[in-house]
Order: sequence, then C-alpha cells, then structure tokens
Amino acid sequence: MPYQNAVEFQLHYNDIHSESIMAELITVLAAPLYLILIGWELWVDKRRGTGFYRLNDAIASMSLGVISRTHRLVVFAVGTYIFTQVLPTAGDQFWRDNLWLAWLVAFIGYDLTYYWNHRLNHEINCLWAGHVVHHQSEDYNLTTALRQSSGGVFDWIFSIPLYLTGIPADIIIASAGLNLIYQFWVHTQHINRLGWMEKWFVTPSHHRVHHAQNPLYWDKNYGGVLIVWDKLFNTFQAERDDTPIIYGVSRPLNTMNPLKANLQVWWYLLRDALYCKSLWDKCRIWFMPTGWRPADMEARIPIAKTDLASFQKFNPEVAGNIKIYALFQFTAAFLLGFSFIFMFSNETRLITLLAAWLFVTLPLISTGHLLDGGSAQWELVRLGLSALIFGLCINQLPGAPYSQWFAGGYLLLNLGALVLLMKPTAPQTT
Repeated sequence: MPYQNAVEFQLHYNDIHSESIMAELITVLAAPLYLILIGWELWVDKRRGTGFYRLNDAIASMSLGVISRTHRLVVFAVGTYIFTQVLPTAGDQFWRDNLWLAWLVAFIGYDLTYYWNHRLNHEINCLWAGHVVHHQSEDYNLTTALRQSSGGVFDWIFSIPLYLTGIPADIIIASAGLNLIYQFWVHTQHINRLGWMEKWFVTPSHHRVHHAQNPLYWDKNYGGVLIVWDKLFNTFQAERDDTPIIYGVSRPLNTMNPLKANLQVWWYLLRDALYCKSLWDKCRIWFMPTGWRPADMEARIPIAKTDLASFQKFNPEVAGNIKIYALFQFTAAFLLGFSFIFMFSNETRLITLLAAWLFVTLPLISTGHLLDGGSAQWELVRLGLSALIFGLCINQLPGAPYSQWFAGGYLLLNLGALVLLMKPTAPQTT
C-alpha cells in the first residue's frame, strides 16, 4: 500500500527492521550455550585424543559466524519488506486465535522450505557460491555449525510460500531461529547413531554425510530438523562404516581468511563469465548445475580438485604468539559483535552500522591472514584503520559512553597484543 507521509513510512520501516533484528537475536541469545557446548566437546576431544579440533580451523569457522551474524544488520531486510508489503495478512487473526496450529504449521512448513532452499543451494552455481562457506572446513566439530556465509542473498525467497498462508511473520521468524538452533548439535563426530531418531530426525550421523566430499555422499541429507524430506525426495544416504568421511569441498579453500572464504566461488564464476568466449556461457554459468564451467575455461584455467587418495588438510605452521593473538581477536570480535547486535537499533544511521561492522570484521580478516602464515606487518595498517573508524564514529555510537569505552579499550588492548605479536618466536603446527 502507498504511504501517506514520511512518518508512516518510517514507522513501517521500524517494524520491518525490528523483525529482522528479532531473527538475529534468537540465534545470538543462543551463542553463550554454543560456546559452552564447544568447550565441552573440546574437553571430550582432548580426553579421547580424537584430534577433531585444530585451533586455526576453529577460529576461522567461528570468525565467519561472527561476520555472518553482524553483517545482516547492515543490509536492509528486503525479504521482510516484501512479505509485509505484498503478501496477504487476512489470515493473521485466524492464526492468532489458533496459536498452537500456527506454530506447528510454521515449524514443519519452514523445515520443508529449508530443505528445498538447502538442496538448490547445492545444485545451482550462484546459490552454491553463497552457501559453500559452510562446507569449506576440513574438520567437523561444533565450530563448523557456526561457519556461515555472508553471501546467501536469495534465501528469503524460499519462505514466500509460508508467508502466503498468513501466519504471523514473528512466528515464522521464530521457527526459523529454532530450526537453526537445532542444527547446531548435529555438527559433531562424538555422537554415534541414535536408534529410533535416525528414522525421523536429522542426527549427527546424517549430517556428517552431508558434509562429506566423498563421491558416495555427494548431494545428500539436506534436512534441517526432519530427515523425512530426504527420504521422501530420494536424497537420503546413511553413513557407512566402509566409507570413512573426508570433510571439506572438492575445490579446496586452502586459507583461513574469512574474506577469501566468502568470495572464492564468486570469483571463480565471475572469472569464467568474463573470459569465456561464448556469450551464452557468460549468461548461463550462474544458473547451471554446481561445478559446471564453460568448456574453454575448463581447458585454459583448470581448477585443482582434491585427490582423496592422498588427502591432507590445509594446516600452515604459525608461531605460538600468533595463536594467542588469534584467540584474543576472536574473543574481542565475539564480544564486540554481540554488543553490536544488541546496542544498534532501527534508528542507527546506516553509515554508523557499516563503520561498526568494519570495526568488528577487519580484525578477523587480518587474523585469518596471520593464520595462513602471512606477515604481521599488515596488522599495523589494520589497527590504524580501526582507530580511524573509531575516531570518525565515536560521537554516533549508541549506548554511549559505555560503547565508547568498550571500543576504545579494545583498541588499547589490541595495541598491547600487537606489540607481543611482533616479538619473534619459533613456528608451531596449529
């Protein structure tokens, strides 16, 4: 419907933005529980001596999780705007009068739309480019669950059929958050098959198959909570004892840098589209099955794929002080990102949101560079940029003066940590 004035538009925008924030808060509020469970799994891993954790990979995965959560508040919620502007709300009162039914339909319905969203993310080039980040880790543990992409820009489209039912948006959004929280615990190798649950629900065994790069396990087990969709639509594969799972993707990432992780497949697609000879191939490459490339580009610039017979994890050697510094930066980013989501509101200027997001994100990118074995000199440049961002936005930060002291204190601690980082030590395997 058209807006009568700017105030009416702003009020409507505030409602939209609030629902978007609510979706983030559901998953963010679970973050402390996630960290507790990661700590528990790490303790079990050390006790059993299974070696399912590596510091560099764990920090890379959790860094990508922080970036994926915070960047969503920078982008206007286009999907929610469409839902509230275009889709019908006539059924809203019926669902409000039958809340138990609304929750049931929303939860099961969202799981079904999630299945098809997830499946197509694996089957179409441009969708895979936005989803691949979640599969790039060559380890499989609870930190892998937090390894999320910042490029899944089309996911909201798949929820449109659910919104067409008229179920209130807040119930659908809450169901999506609960669905995502359920998926956290299935990212572990420490839980074996679970009897009757294997028939109906996604379990760690089912989801381990989904993260495998073994050809037997390709494109299987897309369900979020219910495994029945995979059995119904013929994409189910049980974990087999005679085929040990090798985790990761067939075109290995070979970096701990979150920026490169998000851009790798997009760059492959863009490069092929720019340099292939056929105009038709330039257009269709984005929508072809995952992994499809123009024949001339496959011949000119082949992309190396993993040889599973001689598979070795990407595991660069770094000094002990870099490992400590990486832990410091992730801890700081987690705390800053957490406060970022809670402090900023729909009244915060977009430029301030963007600046705060860069303040949280840039250290994680440079830390990934360090974990790759890169030079620490770039950290001096990055710290200078962070200080500049802080100086330019200090008067616009919500929650002042607490947010100002918090961000300023981080910069001082970062300076001290950087001094220790520059002190040379012997390299170690991470």
